[in-house]
Amino acid sequence: MTKKLLDLSGKIDGLIPILEDITRIADSLGTPFFVIGAAARDLILEQGYGIRSVRATRDLDLAIQVEDWGKHTILSKTLLESGLFGADSIPHRFIYKGGTIYRHSSIRANRERRW
Repeated sequence: MTKKLLDLSGKIDGLIPILEDITRIADSLGTPFFVIGAAARDLILEQGYGIRSVRATRDLDLAIQVEDWGKHTILSKTLLESGLFGADSIPHRFIYKGGTIYRHSSIRANRERRW
């Protein structure tokens, strides 16, 4: 089986700043993340294959894995203290430079925290 990687070079420039900021903060804490939701779908369909999609929102959903509630608190605090993210009235949402990102989460039996 041959794997095909999508070439997104020059096609996602608008996402680069937030992804760089998240990467720097997440890497400093040893916390993996990836893009999920409509943004991920649109990256693949529109940028990878040229298929237009209709999108109702312009948010960026991320899945972020932390080991426990303590790491969750540290990550949230680090995001806010960076000055790049602000708190919102909804506790599972951050505001990024005028845009919004949502954290999605569930607790697993093995104590993983997935956003």
